[in-house]
Amino acid sequence: MTILKNHWYVACTSNELTAQPLGRMVCDDPIAFFRTQSGKAHALLDLCPHRKAPLSMGRVDGESLRCVYHGMAFSGQGQCTHIPSQDIIPPRACVRSYPVQERFGLVWIWPGDPALAHGSPLPERPWMEQPDWNHDVVQHFAVKANYALMGDNLLDLSHVAFLHASSIGFNPNLLEQDPLQTHVDGDAVTNERVFVNTTQAPAHRAWHEFAGPVTRVQRSTWTPPANVTVLVRNEDDTQQVDMRADHFITPETEDSHHYFIVVSRNFKVDDQALSRQLDADTRAVHLEDVDIAEAQQRMNTRFPDVRAMALKADKAVTASHRILARLEEQEAGQAMPTGT
Repeated sequence: MTILKNHWYVACTSNELTAQPLGRMVCDDPIAFFRTQSGKAHALLDLCPHRKAPLSMGRVDGESLRCVYHGMAFSGQGQCTHIPSQDIIPPRACVRSYPVQERFGLVWIWPGDPALAHGSPLPERPWMEQPDWNHDVVQHFAVKANYALMGDNLLDLSHVAFLHASSIGFNPNLLEQDPLQTHVDGDAVTNERVFVNTTQAPAHRAWHEFAGPVTRVQRSTWTPPANVTVLVRNEDDTQQVDMRADHFITPETEDSHHYFIVVSRNFKVDDQALSRQLDADTRAVHLEDVDIAEAQQRMNTRFPDVRAMALKADKAVTASHRILARLEEQEAGQAMPTGT
């Protein structure tokens, strides 16, 4: 799947961006992220115009990023502010800068046309800003696979019964009469399964162990280019227990991506031991997803002419691919910045 650049992507967590610059490839661009002394996050092309040294190897100096090689300093807007060896700053002494925002404890970047960033909102995730929810679990994986493979994985949760059988899986016999409902609302695609009078998954008992059977809801909502919210709900007549995993998938290259997950919950919000356990449990699940996506990428590379076969459960995946194809055509007609 082609990389779309005119969108907001998660580049790193806020905690990752310290006084030390961070070099990271986003949408095929090498980018230096840094936080200035005033606390503001910035992103520059990771390329000093002097001798092409990576700016991410440098250091933050007040409100500038100083190159490690010869000491040239650049503002967050990419303008050279100081050259130690001369007084005159040439017009070419500048670096491409990228629009950046911080929200939800994440640093977001717009790698495409900066003129289109203004007025393009970040995805709404109100539960990630509610004080009566816990948001301690934040994960990042470097995945050697095209970003769309992870989006497909998260939209088709029938794989949970098999790939995650030992953790969050459910009885695969329930799929014989699959209650899957798929909805497309504009550019949002939602898959939902509701299992009534079912047994809790082993991992879910730590959330809140119900005395008897529960109604289990699985809902995954995808929005372009690659953001997926997965809601898992256990409830009976007395209580509703929700966990939301927000998956933010950022292309690194055509064959790799950054995979960020923020897990939010409305139960036992002050239980730090549970947060640590959920981090370990969900990390194991997500690593299984990483493994299968990387295996698929290897097979896609080995068999590029073999077309994947669609099943009934792939209705949402097919819908998301149609949306991405339309957005690719739209972006192809938009002017994109080049160079520095």
